[in-house]
Amino acid sequence: MSLITDKSINVSDALDSRITVRDFLERPVPDAVLQKILKQALRSPSGGNLQPWKIHVLRGDALKALTEAGVKRAQSGATETPTYRAYPSPLWEPQRSWRYKLGEDMYAKIGIEKENKLGRLMWLMQNIKFFEAPVGIIITGDKRLEMPQYMDIGIYLQSLMLLARQEGLHTAAQGWWRQWPGLLSEHLEIPEAEEVLVGLSLGYANPQAPVNQLRADRTDVETVVKFYGE
Repeated sequence: MSLITDKSINVSDALDSRITVRDFLERPVPDAVLQKILKQALRSPSGGNLQPWKIHVLRGDALKALTEAGVKRAQSGATETPTYRAYPSPLWEPQRSWRYKLGEDMYAKIGIEKENKLGRLMWLMQNIKFFEAPVGIIITGDKRLEMPQYMDIGIYLQSLMLLARQEGLHTAAQGWWRQWPGLLSEHLEIPEAEEVLVGLSLGYANPQAPVNQLRADRTDVETVVKFYGE
């Protein structure tokens, strides 16, 4: 299935056409559209109506300042202690194979061989540029939150991504930003009591980019669903 950039006509269409876009056009997102999806996403459910998310939206000079500082920081070899690691270690099957195949499928699309370690490293740097998207979003939450609230924030993130598709936009959810809490605190007003949970690139997908033709595999219903009763 090829990249779809038209507006989604319903939830099913939005979910089916949503992919992780890793190359965005320079075309700006109209303020009215951005405000609309951010407001609608706040209708996402949360246990006890705690609404545990805090949303930081970067555009223009603010986005440029962060990404430029991030590139310099990463190129210097500096690292930070992540707020949370991306995956359990060691990762088990079949999740290990699913993750590995996605990575190899992506690098095949952009023509970076496994032996080209520098090329792959440079590609990963696109994360810190929000994949050149015109809007970068960082979601933070109180450090006292527990697992149920993290689930709520995931629901909010999904709502935001599907609403973006409704407007003809695409996104890339980025756990990458958990690696740079200090950098983000230098550019955003993140209280000491909060922590970085996830980032999101948002904008109009570049239909000419080979990487945007990547569509991650999904397993079948029989593999992950058990039915009980009739």
